[in-house]
Amino acid sequence: MKIFPIKKSIASLIIISILSCSSVKTATVSGKVLAIQKGKDGYTATIENSKGRIYYGTISIPNLKNLQLFKQAETGDTITVKGELWKMGKEKQITVREILELKHKNITEAKITGTVQSVEKGKDDYTAKIKTTEGTIYFAVISIPNLGSAEKYREFKIGEKVTLFGEIWKMGNDNRITVKKNLD
Repeated sequence: MKIFPIKKSIASLIIISILSCSSVKTATVSGKVLAIQKGKDGYTATIENSKGRIYYGTISIPNLKNLQLFKQAETGDTITVKGELWKMGKEKQITVREILELKHKNITEAKITGTVQSVEKGKDDYTAKIKTTEGTIYFAVISIPNLGSAEKYREFKIGEKVTLFGEIWKMGNDNRITVKKNLD
């Protein structure tokens, strides 16, 4: 029986697909973020582990197991991710399913007191623009996972005076606080 060229091509594609899928494995990668390449639904982080190996971690909202776990890394941060490890040429890639830990390079914990200027709702959280008594503007990210439980979560209203405790960091020129406690 003769096999036509199209059938040979399809058979070859199926065999290649099966072989390439078998080389994908789940792994955990930890290291320093050397670079960030922004994408449509997330970003790619270039991660260097303690042995000097480079991994390219695709971190996107659709790929994560839990959308609430999406976190934006910055150059210089340390990160631990879990997902499918694979190669593209000689480059080691990881499709991130979970961000296990993210430590920002310049994070300090602090308490701020101010007045809510605006509230922008997200899918699983919200960001409140807070103007402190000193006149500094902070964008406060408020979510159940960061607070630790649903009982601690509440939505602020514009004009409300609040005292918050959390991790202070920068995104571009904006001051941010990832709220860990509402002290009111």
